[in-house]
Amino acid sequence: IFTDADIPNDVLKKLLKKNISNTFNAISCDGDTSTNDMVSIFSTGKSKHPKIQSINDEKIREFDIALNKVLLNLAKRIVADGEGASKFISIDIQNCKNEDDAKKIGFSIANSPLVKTAVAGEDPNWGRIVMAIGKAGVQINYEKLSIKFGNISVVHNGKLNSNFNEDEVSEYMRSDSIDINVDISSGSKGFKVYTMDLTKKYIEINGDYRS
Repeated sequence: IFTDADIPNDVLKKLLKKNISNTFNAISCDGDTSTNDMVSIFSTGKSKHPKIQSINDEKIREFDIALNKVLLNLAKRIVADGEGASKFISIDIQNCKNEDDAKKIGFSIANSPLVKTAVAGEDPNWGRIVMAIGKAGVQINYEKLSIKFGNISVVHNGKLNSNFNEDEVSEYMRSDSIDINVDISSGSKGFKVYTMDLTKKYIEINGDYRS
């Protein structure tokens, strides 16, 4: 990332660390990482403006917001361009005791091959979502758990929604972009993870790959 803003290195470093937490560090294609995965930010210092003293300086508030938007846009593009991807998946974990718990649950769902293949097969398999939540290692009250696909309520207070219509949810699963919303109902913290589905094309690309 390059900016013409004249921002000191220590402030830039803090801004980057703050803003990658919910952007580049909130994505997963298949749960693996590369030895050369990285993000850097550089300032050319060409823009003339009042001196920035610290990360809490009010003068960089809008820059901070804009930086997060740029990082999130680029991070989402990595996921959308994942090997063999046919669907972009957003997993929004809400109302946890703390952000760390929400993050663990979010990535457990995002990195589950069973969840990812279900989405690829356009199957609203809520049982696989519950499985992935269960293996995250976070203590939750399943009687308060709620799950939505998009705006469609599938699980409410730990039980299959009485108004569940499989045809309606199956139609939603045909979309190119899928939202999975999980309400833990144990606090006020949340985290959003972005991932892709796991398709036959993914297997072909990585099975045929030679270093």
